[in-house]
Amino acid sequence: MKKIELVSRVIVFLVLVIIVTFYFREYSLDRYNQGILLDTKEYISNFDEYKNELLSSKENFSLPYSLTGSFIALLIIVGGYELIVFIVGILIKLMVNNRNKIDIEKKL
Repeated sequence: MKKIELVSRVIVFLVLVIIVTFYFREYSLDRYNQGILLDTKEYISNFDEYKNELLSSKENFSLPYSLTGSFIALLIIVGGYELIVFIVGILIKLMVNNRNKIDIEKKL
């Protein structure tokens, strides 16, 4: 693996980690706040609705549909990651080439 490719992968990975961490933290805080606000009467009054919603979800997903969906999702995630790494790598190469070009012009 080339040095520029490694640097671009590290940069993209760190940015993705920061973004995912932020959204996961927001999601966790939102669920925690919902748990604080949920009282027993509200939960019991909607218990049958919650149960039916959970039980009906099995009817909507078959194995071929799940495999196809997982394949497409992973293709988008990995393909998107590789595309971003490629673009960042190109930007880094351009920056390095411009810096070398400026250094050569200064020597002349």
